[in-house]
Amino acid sequence: MKKFCVFSFLFLFFLVSISKAQDKPNEDDPAKIIGYFSYLNPLVKFSGGETINNFSNGYAMGFPTGLIYRTNSNRYGFIFELVPIIVFKEGSSRMDNLVFNPGIQFHFPKGWNFNQLLSFETSGRYGLTPVISKTLRVGEFTSWFMTIPVPIRFGNDNPTSLKLALQLGIAF
Repeated sequence: MKKFCVFSFLFLFFLVSISKAQDKPNEDDPAKIIGYFSYLNPLVKFSGGETINNFSNGYAMGFPTGLIYRTNSNRYGFIFELVPIIVFKEGSSRMDNLVFNPGIQFHFPKGWNFNQLLSFETSGRYGLTPVISKTLRVGEFTSWFMTIPVPIRFGNDNPTSLKLALQLGIAF
């Protein structure tokens, strides 16, 4: 399973490296709803003075899926995202957590975006998730993107945590 995860990550990285960036959005476009699906690979977690690598004690991954309501000005949009987190550990797998991320997305030239998301987890944790994203390739009906989310979590009698992750996805 570990070989499959490493191969999948390298394959997605290769796809991203051959992609092209989007030009500045057309401000005359009408408001629209954009859907997306992506793959989330948490890399490292900092919590309670510890640094925990995603591969050190099993493997976790997520599948962020959501909608973006892009406004008429094309300068910002509203995001509604669900992220099921799946954990592979000791020869078995299970859905560990479901995260609801409502928030706002600010659009910048050349396909850059900044998202500020509120986060609510079924595990009882909550917090913020700032995200930097880049549109890599724009097609006629879809676009490919890469993001770097930095989840900050509080609550549930656990110390505050900060994570770093890599997300690759497709918007339609």
